[in-house]
Amino acid sequence: MNFNDDLRAADTALDHRLYAAGNALREASATQVDATSSLRVILLHADPAPDEPEQQPAPSPTSRASSLLRGPQRRLALAVNLLLVLALGVGFLIGVQRGKDLGHLTVPTPSASTAVPSTTRPAPARTITSVPEQCVETAELADEVIGRLNRNVRDERLFLALRDYTIASQACRRAASP
Repeated sequence: MNFNDDLRAADTALDHRLYAAGNALREASATQVDATSSLRVILLHADPAPDEPEQQPAPSPTSRASSLLRGPQRRLALAVNLLLVLALGVGFLIGVQRGKDLGHLTVPTPSASTAVPSTTRPAPARTITSVPEQCVETAELADEVIGRLNRNVRDERLFLALRDYTIASQACRRAASP
């Protein structure tokens, strides 16, 4: 056996594995669709519509577990599973709520012997913001340069606006520094 024969054998084995995986996915999808339609019947308390024929997947060795449960048994199993999920969800929410309640109990409460808070509040400090005039001019020139670049105007006017922006930006930094 040479290298090419090994390569062909590996390629054939890979093809068979991919084919088997595709079949398994198709069977799982059919089982999920069948379980979903059965769950709708349980939730709506109605039988499936007579004009919709139920499609049963062909029996295969991999779907023996799903073929063991038929009709009412399958519905009962789905109902039990649904109730189990619902009970676990409620239990989780109760645990979260108790955790929140216990969190409030562990916080130390101030006793009467601690310092009494004052009834007067200090006046909040007012911050007065002022922007130097050079910075306002810099922002306007920056808008002009950006507008010219967006409109793809790359001529003498852009050069002049960019030069003016650079000068105004330096003046703004000097005015804003303490």
